[in-house]
Amino acid sequence: MSVKKAFALGSLFLLSFIIFAVALFPASIALNLAAKQLPPGLQLGPASGTIWQGQINGVRYQGQYLSKAQWQVNAWALLTGKAQVDVTLGNKRNPEELSAGGVINYGLFEKDLTVTDANARIRIEQALAQVQLPIPTQARGRIFVDIAQYQLGQPHCQVLAGEISSPDITVKGRNGWFSIGELEGQLACKNGGISVKVDKENRLGLQVDAGLNERSQLTASGFVKPDASLPKDVHDAVQFLGNQTSDGRYRINF
Repeated sequence: MSVKKAFALGSLFLLSFIIFAVALFPASIALNLAAKQLPPGLQLGPASGTIWQGQINGVRYQGQYLSKAQWQVNAWALLTGKAQVDVTLGNKRNPEELSAGGVINYGLFEKDLTVTDANARIRIEQALAQVQLPIPTQARGRIFVDIAQYQLGQPHCQVLAGEISSPDITVKGRNGWFSIGELEGQLACKNGGISVKVDKENRLGLQVDAGLNERSQLTASGFVKPDASLPKDVHDAVQFLGNQTSDGRYRINF
């Protein structure tokens, strides 16, 4: 065998070995190597699979728990200069658990980040714990977020098309729990921030444009006029928003 043939065969063997090793590189080893780069307080359960397709059984961070985190990397997308990962977090069939999923795309050259076909499920109690409302509220139910397309912009949003809904919200009043029905809003970008617009008819008579503005502040502007069929607790609570307008609505502005 000539030296050239031996060198070619050796190079082919080495290349095959590298590809094989990368393709089957265990996710558990990768996580151990990256342990010092992970956020403080992030707790990860056992990992299985490879860096290309794998799963972590159990994730806990800042008081939130996910039963699993799964990922699948599209290797072919790397050939076009994009990193594409299909991610699934938690179990969306479990109403008590936070869950999310979607396809994340990152342009290795353009440095742009997009998310497509994404969804999230969160309990209302979990969401309320993260915000401060003008009226103290105890509520139950699930929030459904479905995003067709999102592109990160300055500072938060350049493209966003999706909707947010809660099919059956129950609220605690002085005389127990009662239903206020469904709320639904449209998601969009607004001046670099994220906007949620609620204008569909609902029992609260809620019409509001809320969201996260370009200064990372939560804002809301609109009106509320509870339906006469709702308990007195609701009508009493909205009075804390201030005086009624001429058409019986209460202004929301914070």
